[in-house]
Amino acid sequence: SLIIIKGAKDVPVPEILPKRAVMWVKPTVLPRSVASYPIGMKPILPEFLVDSTELNAVKSRLASYEHMQLPWMEEYLLAMGEGENRLHRKQWEFAVIAQALDRHGKLATGKTGLGFAVGLEPLATYFAKRGARVTVSDMPMQQGNQGDWAHTAQHSDNIDKVWRAGVMPLEEFRARANFRAIDMNNIPSDLMQGQYDFVWSCGSLEHVGRAQKSLEFIINSLRCLKPGGVAAHTTEFLLNDKVTHEDTYLNFFTEREIRDWVAVIESMGHTVLPLEFAAGTIVNVDALAEHRMDDHIQLMDTHGTRRLIHTSISLIIIKGAKDVPVPEILPKRAVMKGCAYA
Repeated sequence: SLIIIKGAKDVPVPEILPKRAVMWVKPTVLPRSVASYPIGMKPILPEFLVDSTELNAVKSRLASYEHMQLPWMEEYLLAMGEGENRLHRKQWEFAVIAQALDRHGKLATGKTGLGFAVGLEPLATYFAKRGARVTVSDMPMQQGNQGDWAHTAQHSDNIDKVWRAGVMPLEEFRARANFRAIDMNNIPSDLMQGQYDFVWSCGSLEHVGRAQKSLEFIINSLRCLKPGGVAAHTTEFLLNDKVTHEDTYLNFFTEREIRDWVAVIESMGHTVLPLEFAAGTIVNVDALAEHRMDDHIQLMDTHGTRRLIHTSISLIIIKGAKDVPVPEILPKRAVMKGCAYA
């Protein structure tokens, strides 16, 4: 509380505040012993309970509170009209995609980008503001679960919906961007001619089907790139189980799936930036259970009798010199379907 007694008169306001280093107070840490977890919830796997040692490096990595504290995170968020850093993993996804493309020189005049399932995210407007020309896309209106996305204000069907007010004038955005309805499982062949400098998707590939479908989408997105182009994708990562949760609409991928994907992608001559499975500080996920719209880095979801703790992961990929035939995609793994093992 601040208790203030008004003085005799009003005087001019002095220079407000010097810029200070911000002191971040860590959130409540979830105890790491199995006994401390609520009944029915597996603990986060110990291999993920580590801190990153290279927070400023561009990597393929897990979201973490420590990563969200870096000054450039808020700089990107403010520049793309997201406002202040709320310590939300969706903001983390926006910032790490922008950082990866920026550090590789893709956000500049003369560069071209292709975004998948962009919804109402701010990235396309920010990329156009930086000088790039972008093709933005979302699921066709008549297809699948688009009604759910539209109902929650996450679906777009024209270029004006994609525009983020306050980032750049609408007319300028229209001049640098165009919209296409695209099914991520059926990318039009005219887009897979190696003509783009970068592609991106933000929290979308977990919705295209099972793990093999997700990998097929990543590979097809690489076919849209010039050699040396960058693909930046984010998706869901399961922290407290080694058995994948898969269904036709939402998947939580494990370290094993991610490493399988990387092996296939690199066997095709592409480069996946180094993987780091460091979740850093873990908040009390039980308190965040089911609160999807609250600010969070980790989240707990209930599926049947299981309580799954998940977060976001980024995959940053550099396109190789040429496209090669797709190898046998994935070995058959045990998966959890509807919370029963299959």
